[in-house]
Order: sequence, then C-alpha cells, then structure tokens
Amino acid sequence: MVIRPADAADLDSLLSLRNHYISNSYATFDEELMPKEAVSAWIGSFSHSGPHRLFVATESGRLLGFAGSQQYHSHPAFQKTIETSIYVDPEVVGRGVGSALYESLFKEISGEDLHCAVVGIALPNEASVRLHRKAGFTEVGTFAEYAIKNSRYLSSVWMQRAL
Repeated sequence: MVIRPADAADLDSLLSLRNHYISNSYATFDEELMPKEAVSAWIGSFSHSGPHRLFVATESGRLLGFAGSQQYHSHPAFQKTIETSIYVDPEVVGRGVGSALYESLFKEISGEDLHCAVVGIALPNEASVRLHRKAGFTEVGTFAEYAIKNSRYLSSVWMQRAL
C-alpha cells in the first residue's frame, strides 16, 4: 500500500468512491451524485503544504481510500481547527487502510499551527467511531436527528482530537 498526496490523476477514482458512499450509505449527507467538476474543485481545495491536505492510499494502481483535513468554518475563530474526512473502499475495510491514512495525514500536518481536529460521523457507523478512537479522537456529543437524507432523519456523533 502506498500513501501519497492526492493529485488530479486520482479524479476518476475519487469520484467513484465518493459517489459510492452517496448512493449506498448515510456516511455523507449528499443525495445527488457528484459531478466530475465538483470533485475536481474539491481536490483543488487542498494543497501539498499547510493544514489542508488530501491523501490517498493506493495498491497496484487501485484507490483504497482517502483522508483529508479541511477548514472547519470560515470564521477566523476557527483558524486553528480542522475538520477531517476519511473514506475507505468497502472491499478493504478492516485492512488498516484508514489507520494508515490518518497516521500519514496527522504526521504531515503536525508542524502546522493547529489546535484541534474535529469530525462528525453519521450514525450508526461503529467502524468509523472505532477508527477515530484509535486515531486519538474522543466523543464530545451527538447531534440527534439534525439532518435529513432520503427522507430519513440522521444523527451524528462529534469527536475531536488535540493537535
């Protein structure tokens, strides 16, 4: 397995993985499949330096997953907080891909002027909660039935990690 910064060559694989989770889970609240242009712009919002990074895990040219750190909110009060996201190909869940992605991400941003990372995990998703605990996140609360996807109310547990 190789973990590296994402680039434009990963567009089609990232599009496929993101749209898989839109269609087949509640992990993302999106209901409409993402067009290629939106995923291209999303990839472009990350850099190879600074606090906002996107890493991919690949094996023999196949995308296994991604992890990213992005701006939490645009308000200046949150400039030292990042929000993370991580998605792993369902066929390789449990093989350590998520842990390896987070290890690389947090190593690379360790020198940045950041205070904490936060993540919201749509419930139920015990595998993701376990992964985040393993990565040093702790639960801080649950937003109960605060979102709707496909006419279903969804809750999310929020977790944070000191940086």
